[in-house]
Amino acid sequence: MMRRLLPLTTLLLLTACDAGAPSSNHPDATVPTPTWAPAPSHTPAGTTTRVPSGPTGLAVKGDGLAVIAKDAAFVRHEPATDVTSVTVDGSPSAVVTGSDGYRMVVGASVVTVAADGTKGAAWPLPAEGGAIAVPPAGDWTAVALPATGDVIILSATGAATRTIHTGGRPSALAADEERIAVLDFAESSLTVYDAATGARQEALRAGDGAAAVAAAGNGRFAVVDARDGELLVFETGPLLLRQRYPVPGGPWALAYDSGRDVLWVTVTQRNEVAGYDVTGGTPREVARHATVRLPLAVAVDPRTGTLAVAGSGATAPEGLVQRIPA
Repeated sequence: MMRRLLPLTTLLLLTACDAGAPSSNHPDATVPTPTWAPAPSHTPAGTTTRVPSGPTGLAVKGDGLAVIAKDAAFVRHEPATDVTSVTVDGSPSAVVTGSDGYRMVVGASVVTVAADGTKGAAWPLPAEGGAIAVPPAGDWTAVALPATGDVIILSATGAATRTIHTGGRPSALAADEERIAVLDFAESSLTVYDAATGARQEALRAGDGAAAVAAAGNGRFAVVDARDGELLVFETGPLLLRQRYPVPGGPWALAYDSGRDVLWVTVTQRNEVAGYDVTGGTPREVARHATVRLPLAVAVDPRTGTLAVAGSGATAPEGLVQRIPA
């Protein structure tokens, strides 16, 4: 029986097109949140503040910061040395800065919180919210709805303007003025959507255990591959993996300082945060600071360069938040 053979060039093209695309046929790539780190061997840089429970996320803006933990939220504004509790009806899952102070995802709503902890409007969501992202101008907000596989876009006043159906489980988000990047932990994939229309643009596999994503300026998105211990930097238009750099010691959280063009990565097993210049062909380390134990969250104020890091030990009843001036 005669068999039709494909030309070699056709086989090569098929292989190249399929190599980086996400696939639903591999095991769940989700990396569990780290629960252990050695006791710090150096004094954390900057200043530290205790919070009543282990922090899971934070945002920094000017002289203030906001911290979320399981079933709790806090704010702090210098020169105060203690945090102020914010009453929340549920468990906060994410927090970012906004023009109105901070925006926290709490259950099926986005709650606006002023710098002094005063709660403002609560924007309803059609399902339980997860990750949140705001572009640099802050004129809209993207919120992941993991249970439905959607990302909802809210206007500056909290009105729903469009819904993006991802077909997966959106786990982390990043945004610039033109694009929304969606990270699916289970697939370890990065998918980019048009922010104006919600149209899907491109998708690629993002390592073997993607855990965080951040918009890194000039159409770039950075991803931490926590399983392989690498920093990945993607360019868009088309979506390409441009930089792949080892970060020993358990990289986890990610934040981008657009004012100084520095990407900050927490290193959990070393109790450090490292800063990388990613403007060249290869990431170049430009700074490294000692942090609190088990740094699981990082944020940066691009106007001042001030860093905020949150961490705690696995069994510690309290958490620590660290503020590092530029």
